[in-house]
Amino acid sequence: MRHRETLDSHACPDPFPRGRRVYEDATSALFEVDGKAHTLYCQNLCLLSKLFLDQKTIYYDIGGFLFYVLLSKQPATAVGSFSSPADATEYTFVGYFSKEKSSVERNNLACILVLPPFRGQSYGQLLIELSYELTKMEGTIGGPEQPLSSQGFHSYRSYWRRAIVQALLGVLPQAEKYLRHSCGRKQHSSEDVVEQRVFSLSRLAQLTGIRIEDVLFTLEDLGLLGNWHGKHMVCIADDTIQQVISTRRINPGMRMDFNGLQVDDDAIQESLSEQESDDSDPNSSNSDSGSSADSS
Repeated sequence: MRHRETLDSHACPDPFPRGRRVYEDATSALFEVDGKAHTLYCQNLCLLSKLFLDQKTIYYDIGGFLFYVLLSKQPATAVGSFSSPADATEYTFVGYFSKEKSSVERNNLACILVLPPFRGQSYGQLLIELSYELTKMEGTIGGPEQPLSSQGFHSYRSYWRRAIVQALLGVLPQAEKYLRHSCGRKQHSSEDVVEQRVFSLSRLAQLTGIRIEDVLFTLEDLGLLGNWHGKHMVCIADDTIQQVISTRRINPGMRMDFNGLQVDDDAIQESLSEQESDDSDPNSSNSDSGSSADSS
């Protein structure tokens, strides 16, 4: 566009960023946007992702999805950013992930995109981590929509390894302000660390929010799965886990800042109520995004 007037005529008059802030740290923020309430905005997100994801098929029927938009926080003088009137912070769109409001398969992610200029900066891992933290906030377990692309599989395998190693070592980061929403389940605490612990697959799934089949795959992939009295059990000394971390070059640290999670009690209760209502309704049906989860 040659003239400023032409650019201004294409500018969206609606406020930016949109939606409810669910996470913020020193460099980024995540906003939850309802596809039903902000239809055109979310349709444009889907059309944008089609430029980079060949398997993207849903563009218009997005009322049954939630979109989580990731923005980087820039200095006040950054060019090409959008300012927030509330705190005078300027944001730049980095990427997003979407998920169904109610999924029979308990999918916590349908599609994920990080724009090319921001790849290689751990934003994809941040989106994956946040998708699982939102799942744990709801007191459930979940995983990405299948099938995964090759790139998405490698990104998820990396996260599964980190999360499960953290759980086995008893150092899984926790935020007490939202653990009370996990259906009263006892969470593993770093204070319970001993030299050797026994875990079942269901307990690991509960601690990490990862589906049991994905937990099983990761343990087999790391060579940490055993069999006791006909049941799969994990009973491993800390030295063994540390050896696996060193051999597989696993970085057990997480990208996200757990203090940045912002919990809306009313929103969580509303989400759980809708999920229970949908599960009890035999006539309810879920739309399928038809797209493989792709991460950068």
